[in-house]
Amino acid sequence: MPAVGAGQRPGKGDPARSPGRPGGAQSRSRILDEAGRLFARDGFEGVTIRRIAARAEVNLAAVGYHFGGKKGLYHEVMRQIIHDVRPIIEPVVARLHGGVAAAAGDRGALSLLAAQFVRHILTAMLTNERLRWQHALLVREFSQPSDEFPMILAEAVGPMHDAVEKLVAAAMGKEAPDPQTRLLTTSVVGQCMIYQIARTLVCARMGWNDYTPGNVDRLIAMVTGTVQRTLGLPETGPANQAAREPGG
Repeated sequence: MPAVGAGQRPGKGDPARSPGRPGGAQSRSRILDEAGRLFARDGFEGVTIRRIAARAEVNLAAVGYHFGGKKGLYHEVMRQIIHDVRPIIEPVVARLHGGVAAAAGDRGALSLLAAQFVRHILTAMLTNERLRWQHALLVREFSQPSDEFPMILAEAVGPMHDAVEKLVAAAMGKEAPDPQTRLLTTSVVGQCMIYQIARTLVCARMGWNDYTPGNVDRLIAMVTGTVQRTLGLPETGPANQAAREPGG
């Protein structure tokens, strides 16, 4: 799906701005982006089609033309988020599944896997500007689930939690799935997610303007140790820079 650059708006020749014309791929992409930001901030019920069209600078008919209505638009926003987070999740899932098997119970290797997980997830979540509103919308789904939640669970959240659960189970000497490991998995993932959810609070308390690269590294170091202690693994410190890349 073609992306529209940050701040880019249609010019006078854009068909989306011509009365009665719904526009093409750029119009559709712009509607998805602006609708997602509004849904993340105000929720599904707090956003109207007219408001979305105004923000996307398209005529009102364009939303119905591309998505059939607000519910269809919301579904496609969630599908786009799943598409966007897949390159973040898939390397984590592959590394954890393969790494846990290769570790064969070696606690030093499991500890390194935990450190790699923390670095990969926190770096992706805290440095990707687009992911800020996408994550906020996902968090809304976790607390106020819509009809789209089963899709989100099956295609994005579930696979990552299953992979982390393999690491948790290996560290705790238990089988996966297991009620204790499943709850502990949520705790491990949550220790990363909280720093995106509470970004404004963390920055206010720390006197930071935002999450600079140095601040992100500081959070990675702290969360790495916390996760390793939670799992009873030796504290290795943060994974090295190579671990940021898939296969690193």
